[in-house]
Amino acid sequence: MMKFLVKQQKIEALEREVIASDQIAFVSVKFVFDGAWKALHKVVQFTQCEETYNLVLGTEGTTCLLPAELHPGAVKMSLFGYDAESDTTLRATTVPVTLHIRPSGFVADGDTPIPPTPDLYTQLLKKLSEMQTGANGKDGSSAYEIAIENGFVGTAAEWLESLKGKDGIDGKNGLPGKDGKDGADGLPGKDGTNGKDGLPGKDGRDGRDGKDGVSPDLTNYPDTDAVKALVQDAVQPLLEKAHTHENQSALDQINAAKIAQWDGFGTQINGLSTKVTVYSEKVESNTSRIGTAERTLESLQKQIDNLTSGRNYTILFQSGQNAISTYAPTLSMILDGSYQTMTDFLAAYPQFCSVENDFVLSYSQTCFNWDKSVLTVCAKPLSLTKNAEIVMSYQSGSSETGSLYLVPKPQKIDIPIGVYVNTEIDANRAVSLDFQWLQSDTFITTITECTGISDGEYYLAWVGRSNNSHPKIRFLKVLEG
Repeated sequence: MMKFLVKQQKIEALEREVIASDQIAFVSVKFVFDGAWKALHKVVQFTQCEETYNLVLGTEGTTCLLPAELHPGAVKMSLFGYDAESDTTLRATTVPVTLHIRPSGFVADGDTPIPPTPDLYTQLLKKLSEMQTGANGKDGSSAYEIAIENGFVGTAAEWLESLKGKDGIDGKNGLPGKDGKDGADGLPGKDGTNGKDGLPGKDGRDGRDGKDGVSPDLTNYPDTDAVKALVQDAVQPLLEKAHTHENQSALDQINAAKIAQWDGFGTQINGLSTKVTVYSEKVESNTSRIGTAERTLESLQKQIDNLTSGRNYTILFQSGQNAISTYAPTLSMILDGSYQTMTDFLAAYPQFCSVENDFVLSYSQTCFNWDKSVLTVCAKPLSLTKNAEIVMSYQSGSSETGSLYLVPKPQKIDIPIGVYVNTEIDANRAVSLDFQWLQSDTFITTITECTGISDGEYYLAWVGRSNNSHPKIRFLKVLEG
């Protein structure tokens, strides 16, 4: 079953599932309406190619079946409603959402007829007949649906968790139980450790004097002068090649302050990777200089790898077999204005992060067709200062200006974090960092500075486009300031 929230003129997905073609009266679509839609006579419209199928919900209905005529491909779904008892003309509409129907494995024995969806006039006559004959009313809304209608945001499991009360006070201790019967004898224990050594015994008596030894014959062995001559012959060539230094005074001037100054020179390399793109764009019309920009990028890559090693960091994403289970709970996506958790997003776009691409985040045309923009939001709050740095390892098909945002964390939030971050970006209230996608045939690592931000907690978001850049992100880290 698919489930959607209809709020004013917007349809938001609460529960999605993969839809296969060739179904007949099998896939249910359920709607939860806000107060503005309650009293309206509601109709669901499914449009594919040039065909439109209307399904009447009436004033009380909340569920309909997916039309059997729909075939593989994109389907637009929207609703409209009207007040039949009003003296004035009133019609409510929604922005359509896109459903994706995939080919099924069904192979028919023959031409099985598909029961057609009744036209709107026939369905309205049926509704009027049910009203006149007193048909049974629709089931009322569930407690969770009522909570949604009154402002609750979250899944059914989260709503159930919110109903649990605090732990009660511990009860009084019960009376002591009766003594149990003696247990059976246990198995013999292991041998104990050896005891400490005893005190040393008294010295024994002196032994008898031994016989005089025989003097060895040293005729075949070199004497002391001969050994010295051998050593001199071995050491003399080394002495001739040796040399001394006269810079003792210069070495003595190296102290902790000098070393700290030299370390500071290394930190100035931070952020140079994103500035290379500006240089590359300035020489784009001169093909003879492009090679120079590429060699600069390779040199900077080695410096960046050295700078990031040994520093404390927070990992927001890391590719690998455990990438989905580890990072999907904190990531969400916005595509065509529709918010989805990463788990729901992968159900619709499984190639976005899969074993085929080594579990990287792939903004490819295979997933999204040409030039789609996917806003990716990390719901893990980051405590940042102006000295913090964003480190990203990626591969890009072309160089272009990227979109990397920091959104301040509010004191209270009652909507999904991904929706909140998208709203702040649209309202120009987010901090836009200076970020570039750099073309590379292999994965490279870039550093983006957080210069100019105020100290505080932020959410990080970025945009990947399925155009010529179609980036693949291997990891994303935040270095502490």
